Amino acid sequence: MRQAFSLAAKGAVVVLLFAALFSYAMFQGGFVSWFLFYAFLPFLLYMIGVLFYPIQKWKVQHQLSKRYALGGETVEVEVTLRRRFPFPIYYCVIEEYLPPSLKKVDEHLDKYKDMTKAEPFYEQRNIKKVVFPWFSRRITYRYELPKVPRGAHTFKAVRVKTGDFFGFVKKEQVYKHTNELLVFPYVRPVKMKDRVYSFEQGTSPSFKLNEKNTNIVTGVREYMPGDRFAWVDWKTTAKKNEMMTKEFEQEKSVEMLMILNTGFHQGMDILSFEGAVEFTASLVKEFDQQSSPLSFMTLGEDRRHFPFHQDPARQQQIQGHLARVRPVGQLSFASQLERERPSVPSGVLLMVVSHQLDRDVQAALMKLAKKSKRLVFFYVRPHERLTFQDHQLIKQLKSRGIVVNLLSEEQMTQKEFEVNT
Repeated sequence: MRQAFSLAAKGAVVVLLFAALFSYAMFQGGFVSWFLFYAFLPFLLYMIGVLFYPIQKWKVQHQLSKRYALGGETVEVEVTLRRRFPFPIYYCVIEEYLPPSLKKVDEHLDKYKDMTKAEPFYEQRNIKKVVFPWFSRRITYRYELPKVPRGAHTFKAVRVKTGDFFGFVKKEQVYKHTNELLVFPYVRPVKMKDRVYSFEQGTSPSFKLNEKNTNIVTGVREYMPGDRFAWVDWKTTAKKNEMMTKEFEQEKSVEMLMILNTGFHQGMDILSFEGAVEFTASLVKEFDQQSSPLSFMTLGEDRRHFPFHQDPARQQQIQGHLARVRPVGQLSFASQLERERPSVPSGVLLMVVSHQLDRDVQAALMKLAKKSKRLVFFYVRPHERLTFQDHQLIKQLKSRGIVVNLLSEEQMTQKEFEVNT
């Protein structure tokens, strides 16, 4: 109904222009008036053509140079408009409807120089370009999205505007489409300083969270994803014509559980949350490269648990979840820790990453510390926001044997994380 009314209104404008010029020529007479009428007649006919030309039948293709990216990378986008009838179009204004999640930029380490100021983290991206297609049946528009932020960004529509030479007739059409760009968190190497402890079998101390005794070979088996190249038994591989690896007498490795706080709380800093996610992604990747038995869990509005199993797709699933996670939820982090405490296995190495620390969280961590073999707490907080209460809570946690790592601007701007475990 609205489109029909708009079409009728624009048609009325063209008819009035034609009537005005024709009346002027009829009543004024003479060469000049008729010359003006006939000179302007092609433009009137073009206006009528633009008015009835069906731009809604154009086909739109939206292509990304990559469907998956890392935070801070540049993604190229190509928008292609195709039409069957080559009607002469003087101009087209192509505008991309960017999702709100792309109104941010990822400056990698630079964004953590002052974690209390999130303004540089936001940027108003306006993607608009004027093209002059004339008789072209294929209209292509390319642009770049630099420094894409972490998240799942869904492109939904492209708006096209066109009209006549003088602007009397304007047409606009929104072409809907769906295209998703998934941006994983920016990861960095993590250097872990491990405490000395003994394995459950044997008395030799170790500095590794997950170590295998490769001195005693007990047999051979088929190759499995995650096995080291040095474990390959080349003689058996040549005999059976399939990849075989050595089996060793293994010491019991330390089972680990990592928990990330993805909840929302009043007064939180968005860059603290981003830092917690990036650090978690880096730590998960580090443990995956070591083939460590790590289970992973996020607590927020959407609780997710990734149990340990040797599957190459598991790392991709975790990073994909960390790409989409947002700080939402009504339930406090402390109450969620309390709810999960009965399901946490005894004797595990427990790691908790959070952008929040208060007395309730401290009490929940102390209860978890009694159940776990060791608890490591990673607290992401801007240095300027650290209060006397924060220092007191950290001191009390350390007195209970909990390893606390404070990650502020000094640590978040380093090219490599260095933490105590």
